[in-house]
This record gives sequence, structure tokens and C-alpha cells, in this order.
Amino acid sequence: MGTGVRRSQRFRVNFPIKLFTVVQQRRCVLQGRSHDLSEAGMAIYIPAELQVGQMLQIEFILPESSQRLGVSAMVRDCSGFRCGVEFLSLTATEQKALTDCCDRLGGTSTHPQ
Repeated sequence: MGTGVRRSQRFRVNFPIKLFTVVQQRRCVLQGRSHDLSEAGMAIYIPAELQVGQMLQIEFILPESSQRLGVSAMVRDCSGFRCGVEFLSLTATEQKALTDCCDRLGGTSTHPQ
């Protein structure tokens, strides 16, 4: 609705990501960096111009964890090489890992309602 209210709290992070997508009809594997993370998505820096609505696969290791995630995502906004992506179709295990990670980043031991 354009109110500027986020569904999930964001946490500043900086870790490597690997992105799999199609750019100009070619399958690409790109290396990038995370900028912030939430339970619903993340902001990334990637050396390619992605399009809003573009589907991606992103692999990364959660901060303060050794757990590697490989998730589907959709580009929601882009400004140059910085993009916001929304995670799609997370499994219960992936969602729990993200929730636990965000709880650790936020310094809480239980997840707020």
C-alpha cells in the first residue's frame, strides 16, 4: 500500500552470496554481497542489472551460523547494482533458520509476534 511499513525487521549484514539467474537469455552464476537481511528477503549488491520481477536462486551461509541456504527469490526493486529480493516458497526448515538468524541478529531469544 506504499505506507513504508515493512513486514519484517531488517538487519544490517555483509556476507557473500551466489546468485543463479538468466541474463540476456543466458544462464548466469554471479557473486555478490548481502546488505541487509530479514525473514522475508534481503538487499543485495550484484554486478548485473536485474529486472523487477526476475526470478533468482540465491545461495548463502547465514551469519553467526554454518547453515547454507539455497532459496528461490524474486527481485522486488533495483537501483543500479543494489536490489531488494523477496524469498519465495521457503520450506519450514529454511523459514526457521531465517527466523533464528534474525532473532540472533536482533539480540532476542524468542521471536516477537
